[in-house]
Amino acid sequence: MHAKSETTAAEQVLNGIHLPPCPTALLAAMKEAQSPDADLGKIARLIVQDVGLSAPMLKLANSPFFGLRIKVSSVPQAVTVLGLRNTVNLLSNVALRANVVPNLAGMDEFWDRSNMTALAASRIAAQIPGTSCDDAYTVGLFHDCGIPVLMQKYPDYLKNVDEIARISGNVCAVENSCYSTTHAVVGNLLARNWLLPPNMCRAILYHHDLTIFASVTDPASIEICNWVSIVQAAEYIVDSHLGLHSDWWEIWQPPVLKRLQFSIQEFDELRSDIANVLSGD
Repeated sequence: MHAKSETTAAEQVLNGIHLPPCPTALLAAMKEAQSPDADLGKIARLIVQDVGLSAPMLKLANSPFFGLRIKVSSVPQAVTVLGLRNTVNLLSNVALRANVVPNLAGMDEFWDRSNMTALAASRIAAQIPGTSCDDAYTVGLFHDCGIPVLMQKYPDYLKNVDEIARISGNVCAVENSCYSTTHAVVGNLLARNWLLPPNMCRAILYHHDLTIFASVTDPASIEICNWVSIVQAAEYIVDSHLGLHSDWWEIWQPPVLKRLQFSIQEFDELRSDIANVLSGD
């Protein structure tokens, strides 16, 4: 895994494009959440101080995606109902939407799909002993965050990648050919910029790289492969839910299900359960 050379090349390609820093409110909330004596009231006050985050957070908290039994009308109420980790996850979601090329047209659908992938990833992780649902949510949320950055840099990005990738099936190869970088590499840079843990950043970097399964020999590589497998499975579930078809799952399914220790029947049952959650059933 040659992460350093790939990210250095991406930094050169993206010269002149601003990768947004992690918002202060999110950084402070993440820091507080890591404290053994984390204070939900303090986190709520941090969010309220950032109007650009607090209003969208309430809107998203009340959306069908999060399935709250009651509608929340204030940030403190939302934080109390959601709990510590869900609050930080939701805040990360809102912060990405608000700070990663927010003026780009047509991004609501993209972020909604990212949110569904994050939720699906969290549900999958709940079935895997020793795997954090919250971390899986974060990786699922951030895994494609390099796409809007490339869309901003290259107005023809979606047209080129969609047309060629539909034929070749290899999105990253198309991106490299056209733009000398990939959304996975750019997403890794953004995740590092937002101070995500190193293994999460590497999972984002390699989430389209099948070769990672060839050398799973240490705790770090095991964690990275688990997250990549969860993201790939989550993407397949979301695409199936949205009626989208891709041949890539036929290639990824054997190593992913082996890594996650699911039989085909077990995974189909899980896919059905998650699809019901995404439908709000």
